[in-house]
Amino acid sequence: MRADRLLSLVLLLQARPDVAAPELADRLGVSVRTVLRDVDALSAAGIPVYTERGRFGGIRLLDTYRSGLANLSRAEGAGLAVGQSRLAGDLGLGDALDSAIEKIIGAGGQALRGGLTQGRRHVLVDVDPWMRAGEAVPLLPLIHDGLLRGRRLSLDYRDSAGDRQLRTVAPAGLVAKAGTWYLVTAEPALVRVSRVLACTVLPQPAPLPPGFDLDAAWSRLRDRVEVRPRDLPVVVTAAPDAVAMVRRVLARHLRDDDGSSPTVRLAFAAVQHAVGSLLGLGTRVEVVSPPSVRTAMRTAALAVADLYRPG
Repeated sequence: MRADRLLSLVLLLQARPDVAAPELADRLGVSVRTVLRDVDALSAAGIPVYTERGRFGGIRLLDTYRSGLANLSRAEGAGLAVGQSRLAGDLGLGDALDSAIEKIIGAGGQALRGGLTQGRRHVLVDVDPWMRAGEAVPLLPLIHDGLLRGRRLSLDYRDSAGDRQLRTVAPAGLVAKAGTWYLVTAEPALVRVSRVLACTVLPQPAPLPPGFDLDAAWSRLRDRVEVRPRDLPVVVTAAPDAVAMVRRVLARHLRDDDGSSPTVRLAFAAVQHAVGSLLGLGTRVEVVSPPSVRTAMRTAALAVADLYRPG
């Protein structure tokens, strides 16, 4: 453990020009006295680390000292900045990612550090789709833990039709698609993580089929969703000031080319598919036909209104 801590200490010092001993102690999870002993050990081993007293003092490492990542460039530092996103945070790994990048930057020196700063200043990666808030996935870290441990998962799941079901699955991988997390199971099948209401990691192992390839399984499952037939025609009228927005949000469901008419012709896979896509638009759209979708929209809207009824 001490060897790992000493390596972490060197990389942290390379990432920062100077760091106070209490901050290093907090980052490494040890006492200040242990940090000072580690600094003495590094110095005795020939690593040019030293302390400076005073208001602006701290523990320093000569900037000329580099470990094996010294040749990473400014451009590679900018690439590291672009690679950061909220996805690591969803998995509960946000702090770990920041720490890893800080260590890499420290090993690369001033040029790499400058590239990271420049990348963060000029490029922002937002993985959320337009017009949709990021989905809450509080159980994602637990699912991820079960996946890494190779254990079966017991899921309390609400499907796309709103029905609850208990499922036991063998997790094979996790995929983030436009800000939405999916669990790929060994069957293979897709489970939308935001619809998981409860998860238990079981003691039973979840071996993957021989030759299982996550990328190939995801491609097949994605194709099933993206190319599923949409043979339910739906006609809506958009509010005059929302025509352009409605057409933009529902672009993949459009079945006409008129970009200005408030009458919008759409196609969906099923009634619940239409309701799920249209309900969030509120009073900006009114379903004209078919009657089955109008009825389902009314039922869903009343259920929402009843949920928020005073008292």
